[in-house]
Amino acid sequence: MDIRLMYKLLTHMPLLQGINGIELARIEERIGLQTEELAASRYPFITQGQPCREMVFLVGGTMTRQTVSADGLYTAIELCYSPIVIEPDKLYGLSCQYGSSYRSQTDCQLIRISKKQVGDHLLKSDIFRLNYLNMLSAIIQRQQERLQPAKPATTAEKICRFITGCFTHEQGEKRLQIKMTDLAEYIDETRLNVSNQLNRMAREGSIRLKRKEITIPDLTKLK
Repeated sequence: MDIRLMYKLLTHMPLLQGINGIELARIEERIGLQTEELAASRYPFITQGQPCREMVFLVGGTMTRQTVSADGLYTAIELCYSPIVIEPDKLYGLSCQYGSSYRSQTDCQLIRISKKQVGDHLLKSDIFRLNYLNMLSAIIQRQQERLQPAKPATTAEKICRFITGCFTHEQGEKRLQIKMTDLAEYIDETRLNVSNQLNRMAREGSIRLKRKEITIPDLTKLK
C-alpha cells in the first residue's frame, strides 16, 4: 500500500490518532503495518475463547461479532464497522482470551500486530499509551455502570437493560437469540409480562420479533 494512503488510514484508527507522521513512519518501518484482505465469510477469523496474542485493527469493511453466554442460553450478534480495535482489553491481564467470535460480513481489511510488537514498539509511544489507557478506562467504566445497583424497574426497563447489556457498540443492527422463558427468568419476570412488553415494543417499532430472536435496528432508540 502507498505510504501516504497507509498514513491516512492509520491516523484514523483508534489508538493511533494523534501520532505524527515521523513517529508513525518509524513504527511502520519496524513493524510493517500491512493490511490483510478477508473476503466475506460464514466462518470466524477469531473464535470466542481463543487466546488473544495480537492486537487486531479492522481498518475497512464490516464484521459480525457473536457472543454466546456462559450458560449457553442466549447468543448476541451485532454488526461492527471500521475503524475499530478488536477487544484491546484482552491483550493483557488475567484472562487473555477473546470474549466473542468475529467473521467478515463484507470484504474486510485487517492489520494484525503481535503482542511482542505492541510491547516493543507501540507502547513506547506516549500518544499510543495515552490512547490505550483512555480506551481501557472507558471499557472498565462501562462495565462498572452495568454493575451499579438499580432501583426497581418496570418490565420494559428490565428488558431494555438486559438487551443493552448484551452488546458493546451502539451502532448497527443487533440480534439477540433467546427463548422468551429464559429472558423472563433472567430479569425475574413472568413469561406473560415479557411477551406483552416485547409485543408492545415491536408495535412501536423499537424491535422486531420472530421465534427465539429479537432484532434491534437501533440500540440508541431502545435506550
